[in-house]
Amino acid sequence: MSPTTLTVVTDPNPEPDTVEGDPSQKPAPEMIDVDTATVEQTAADDEALVPPPDATASYLDPAELRIAENVRKSFDLADHPEQVATIEQFGVRVPVLAEREPDGSIWVYEGQVRTLIARHLGLPLIPVWVTDTPTDLDPAERRIARTLEQINLNERRIPTPASDQAAGIALTLELGASAARVAKATQRTTAEVRKIAAVGRSSTAKWLLDENQYSLDQLAVIAHYENLGDTDAVQQLLGVSRYSIDWTARRIAAQRAETRDRLQESLAYGAYGFGILTRQPDTRSGESAYIPATELATAAGDPVTAELIYTDPTRWVVFLEVERDADLIDPESGAFVDPATVDWSTRGDAAAEPGQGLRHADTVARRDRWTPVYYLPADQREQAGLGLLVEAVDPDDEAAVAAAEQAAAQREQARQDRRRVIELNKRGAESHERRNEFLTKLVCGARPPAEAAVFVAESLARRIDSAVLHRVTTLLGIAGSTDKLLEAIHTASPNRAWMIVLAIQLATHELDVDKSLWRVGEGSTRRYIRFLGEVGRTRDFTLGDVERAAVGEIDYHDIDIDS
Repeated sequence: MSPTTLTVVTDPNPEPDTVEGDPSQKPAPEMIDVDTATVEQTAADDEALVPPPDATASYLDPAELRIAENVRKSFDLADHPEQVATIEQFGVRVPVLAEREPDGSIWVYEGQVRTLIARHLGLPLIPVWVTDTPTDLDPAERRIARTLEQINLNERRIPTPASDQAAGIALTLELGASAARVAKATQRTTAEVRKIAAVGRSSTAKWLLDENQYSLDQLAVIAHYENLGDTDAVQQLLGVSRYSIDWTARRIAAQRAETRDRLQESLAYGAYGFGILTRQPDTRSGESAYIPATELATAAGDPVTAELIYTDPTRWVVFLEVERDADLIDPESGAFVDPATVDWSTRGDAAAEPGQGLRHADTVARRDRWTPVYYLPADQREQAGLGLLVEAVDPDDEAAVAAAEQAAAQREQARQDRRRVIELNKRGAESHERRNEFLTKLVCGARPPAEAAVFVAESLARRIDSAVLHRVTTLLGIAGSTDKLLEAIHTASPNRAWMIVLAIQLATHELDVDKSLWRVGEGSTRRYIRFLGEVGRTRDFTLGDVERAAVGEIDYHDIDIDS
């Protein structure tokens, strides 16, 4: 910009002989020298000094200007003393941009901060470029264009808070702008625009965005659940460190998916008339609201059977326990398959011939097993004419009473043990998926972690077999054959080849780890999981509760399975 810029303005100080109240007597606009030596201008100010097409330059009272819809929602003058001091000393030197509505009102759409500071300081007049509001544009299109313009202009002056930008991007999508258009206007990818828009619709995620503690992906997850109204999920996500938020989000997603699956599986029981439980009731105390059918007896002292329950299902409620991948089936017929009839050594090898009388491992599939557990509401017991099984003995026979109480305690312990096994197996399966993702990222790095050398040195004695080969090639993303693996090794750089060696060892150990890792405590598994915990400390990966139990850091009995 040249040292002096000539700008057409209306003189705010009319000559003394101007007839007050008569516009025709005001002097014509004149050229006013704006000396840039008096105020420091930025590159953004240079752009702002270019008037919009068909603009009228005027000095107007900031108190009479209206603030139009603006991307910037959170602005505190106390946070910007330098801007306030500059305007107090030099006045507003860069005109704000405004539009005149058909009713004559003038709305500032760019220069909100300068207008607010001028109001705060009590300045009588500020320079304004005024254009007439276009009447030939769709209102939503006007808002989209104005919002995108504000995001860009504000970003080059006093940075707009990230939360306000996110809300602005969300607004443009809600008004009908495509993600591609917004991405081009804001210099982002369409994926980023969609995630930012989700954040912009969530008050919690917007606040956290300004705190700059979470990644955009993590904030998008928090925003997703808040926008769904799932406050429990939001509290769980906010209750863990940023290093555990991805794992927590995965567990929440799995829990929500299981709830949906359970309701789907429960429809048939609901059709019979059973009440449906979405959570397994706590039956560990005498104050429980529900009594397991296995603890009830008929008037004759006989155990309650399924046939008896189905004679009046409306009295009962049912909870469906799920064991993931517990049943082996034929995927075409849906018939159950005996695991003993499968040649598991053929898994992952389409060309392998199964043993005599056995079937290929790739011809079977896993299916979840849903088991109904029936309960009677405690307040319905007398109406149902049922008693407690523990009471169906002669009260004068102390030995029988003691035996009945002991049997009841053992059944309750068995229920709790089963709950623990099912829950921890689910967490073990989830941890497998999480570890697999972590391993994939780990072996795609340019160099192995420092801890890998010792680990590999201790593990190289193992020989690679077909199952390990399948897992290794899956991790590395190459065709599943020894030749292809060798080709990858021969064409790799030294660091990459070292990473492939590590991948072989990781795959070998991972094959030995199943969902019950929490109670195995075997030496090689413990060493492998401990290694992942060590290298994960600097890579946003921490061991989950079942993995900590596997390495002996905690007792699996102490894991809270109700949280």
